[in-house]
Amino acid sequence: MNIKNTDYKLILLPISILIISIILMYFSITRSQVSCTECKFEIKKNENAYKVAYRLFDMNIITDPYSFILASKLLFLDKLIKPGKYDFSKTNNMKNLLLMITSSNYDYISVTIPEGWGINQIAQKLNQNKLADSSIFSSLCRNVDFINMLDIGKIKHLEGFLYPETYFISSNQTEKEIITMMVSQFKKIVNLKEFDYQKYGFNFYELMILASIIQGEAKDINEMTTISSVFHNRLNKKMFLDANATIQYIIPGKNRRLRNKDLEVNSPYNTYKFKGLPPGPINNPGMDAIMAAINPIDSDYIYFVKDPDNFGKHIFNKTFKGHELAGKKYLKDLR
Repeated sequence: MNIKNTDYKLILLPISILIISIILMYFSITRSQVSCTECKFEIKKNENAYKVAYRLFDMNIITDPYSFILASKLLFLDKLIKPGKYDFSKTNNMKNLLLMITSSNYDYISVTIPEGWGINQIAQKLNQNKLADSSIFSSLCRNVDFINMLDIGKIKHLEGFLYPETYFISSNQTEKEIITMMVSQFKKIVNLKEFDYQKYGFNFYELMILASIIQGEAKDINEMTTISSVFHNRLNKKMFLDANATIQYIIPGKNRRLRNKDLEVNSPYNTYKFKGLPPGPINNPGMDAIMAAINPIDSDYIYFVKDPDNFGKHIFNKTFKGHELAGKKYLKDLR
């Protein structure tokens, strides 16, 4: 009987030591100090605990990445890390840091900004999601002093530079932070590309203007380079661009069927009255439209009109006569 008790104690001893060790390790790791001089930290979409750990370590916020990884697993939080921007200035230990970046209080709403949306549409979308005041957002996008701080160039408004993307936005982010995030994404995605726009006599801003017009006119991505060729040909021939999308831009409200009187609006954005490119982008184009602007197909097309038999597509013509016939067919089918 005594032998059995001894055996039992021998079995319990290492288990007890293990449990005590785990408890001590838990308290040691979760209570390990967190300190920072640069306390602003952003967790990217789809970043896992390992990537976050090493970036925290690189920024000297934590002393080693393994403690973070182990603590996240001990607390069963390694799969619950939420993307977004955080401020660790009031966080003093590993447990609090992990609770902050996995807390429901820091839930980030997914907002998708489609290609071709303008500043006002984006502002309204953010307002509907209770993430921004639409008037403040729109005003900041036209505030030259704020724009200059974004290091995007000497421009008067941010139309064309709010990159269309899916963003994770928190209700505690300001309008300035949201705009800065969108412009940063533009700079990250677009500015890294080597665009050969000089061969067309464009500067970068003019490239974005043309890309926005192509985005506004094209419903089918596959037609973008053809539509681009039409506008390049018109520019080369010193013709009016006659782009309906630029008229839609200056008419208040949602896009609608244009009337003849709309084409008489006195605005530098009216490409039926003023030759060349308008003074600025008319929306925020995606990468397909930007690439189409510098990669037009080789064509003699000068005109295009909606194809009544194929939704979202156009009929292209080299002559006004052919264009006129296609236009009559479109109006007839429309009626």
